[in-house]
Amino acid sequence: MRLLKFLLVFLGVAVLVVGSIFWINRNTFLTVFQNRSAIMEGSEWVEKTYSLGGLIEFMAEQPRHAAVVSVPVTSDYKWNDAGRVETEITADSENNIIRYRSDRMHPAGTLANLMLFITYADLVASGALDPNSPVDTDKLTAFYIPGLDNRHERTFRRWVRDREMPPTADDLIRYLLRHNDPAAADYLFFFLGKEQVVDRTTQLGAGLIEPPVPQFGLRMAALQHFDAQTPGEHLSHLAGLDRAAFLDEAADLAHLQWKQPREVPEAGIPSFQDQRMMHGRYPRIQPDRFASLLAAIWQDSLINESTSALLRDLLRRSPGDRLLEPHISDYAAQFDERMSYISGWSVAGKTISEPFRVQIVLIVDIPAGLWFHMNSNFMVQDYHNRMFYDPAIQGRTFELLIQNETASRAGVSFIQNR
Repeated sequence: MRLLKFLLVFLGVAVLVVGSIFWINRNTFLTVFQNRSAIMEGSEWVEKTYSLGGLIEFMAEQPRHAAVVSVPVTSDYKWNDAGRVETEITADSENNIIRYRSDRMHPAGTLANLMLFITYADLVASGALDPNSPVDTDKLTAFYIPGLDNRHERTFRRWVRDREMPPTADDLIRYLLRHNDPAAADYLFFFLGKEQVVDRTTQLGAGLIEPPVPQFGLRMAALQHFDAQTPGEHLSHLAGLDRAAFLDEAADLAHLQWKQPREVPEAGIPSFQDQRMMHGRYPRIQPDRFASLLAAIWQDSLINESTSALLRDLLRRSPGDRLLEPHISDYAAQFDERMSYISGWSVAGKTISEPFRVQIVLIVDIPAGLWFHMNSNFMVQDYHNRMFYDPAIQGRTFELLIQNETASRAGVSFIQNR
């Protein structure tokens, strides 16, 4: 009888605990259940991409999903006032110069926030903006979309609550760099001035870097579907529309929220395929051009010396990698992970007088199952760091991405050259 009572109590507690866990995470469980087929996408690559070698193989065998720039920048590389490269940089095995599909336009996600940082630094350096200007937190929180931004909103409200003083523009810029918060980016887009951000992007990007568009507008434009359409059908419809018109509509929706903040109903995009399609509509960048801006910042030649110096101060961070730390003294990076897209840029060097390396890695439109695997083990960040100090990884990348691509273009089978 005691044993029976024990078993009943044990089962009751177990049911209560498991039930509580399920209830608290019910939305996550339901989303995963509804995406069972999507979770299997790319599963054949999961086991292979437990190593960086497997990641490189994936990029080589699935070229439409990847773009890589990894360039050691020396004093020989010159950049003009607009940040345009004046020295042709070609793939080079001796110096491990790698440019793989980097002349094409790819969705950038929040990497486009670099243009916000550049605009802020230029305005502060020129005296046009006081970095101690106060932030309207109520206006900022109006850009959070319930159901999509709950985690970001909780983090931001806690950050504001725990501060001794109200946040300033400089505080918010540094918060954005750390947390990649969509509402913070949207607020800064209008706080700095839409025209200012777009003008600098147009000048420095020369059509190869699309201006950032507030994520509030991008997602609201994607979520506004007709009653007769599912979100997936509406997103498929959007994919056939002119990209510029879609981005303009998204910017207008965000601007309306900036001028007249209104309550936004709770929203969700349960389908992984729909999320992937939406993220593919985000502004795009050409990695080569983007890398030239980063290099110019570290060469004191982006806009002017004071702006470049302020940007370096903002962008620098600890690598957080004990294997990398002995090899560098100067490090900056930004990473973005969103359903089916994992992207990042990084800059590192030993001293300001020695060559440093600039890197852009974009892995886009990834099968959902493989994305979950790659996103959970921070593989792209590890790849960035290893490329700074590991000749074997640099050589393997050049071998698979550059040499095999060249051989493939010459009509030689990729499989035969592995």
